[in-house]
Amino acid sequence: MTFTVPDIESLKKVAHELAEMIRAPLLLLISGELGAGKTTLVSQILQCWGIAGAQSPTFNLRNDYAAQGFRILHLDFYRLKPNDNAWDILPPDEDYSDAVVFAEWPEKAPAAIFAPFTHVARFNISLAPDGVRHMTCEGIP
Repeated sequence: MTFTVPDIESLKKVAHELAEMIRAPLLLLISGELGAGKTTLVSQILQCWGIAGAQSPTFNLRNDYAAQGFRILHLDFYRLKPNDNAWDILPPDEDYSDAVVFAEWPEKAPAAIFAPFTHVARFNISLAPDGVRHMTCEGIP
C-alpha cells in the first residue's frame, strides 16, 4: 500500500483507513527521518480508536493505552543507545496476543526484541522537500 499525504487532512484520512485495517496482534515497525510524521500518524490512528491526547514516547520510550477489546503499545527507540537494554521496554515474556504495538525507529533496537511477534507490518514515511509525505505500508492484512 502506498499513500501520498500533502496535508494534515490527508493524513487523517490515511489514519482512518489504517485504523480500520489494523487488528491485534500486530507489530507495526515505523521508519522515517526525523520530523517525517511517525508520531503524528500514530496519534491520528489512536484518535480513530477513541484515544485522544496520545503523546510521543520519546522520553519514556513506551506509552500504553487501552482500546475497546485490545491494548496499544507505542514505542520510540530514537534515544536508545547501542548498549541500552531494550528488553525492559518490550519484555520477551509479556503476552502481546491482545496488543497492537507501534514501534518508531525500530532500526535502533536489537532485532531480537521483535522475535515474539508473528504478525509484523512495516511502514515507511519519507518527507519530500515540498512537505509532501510519501508512505508505504507492507504486511497489514
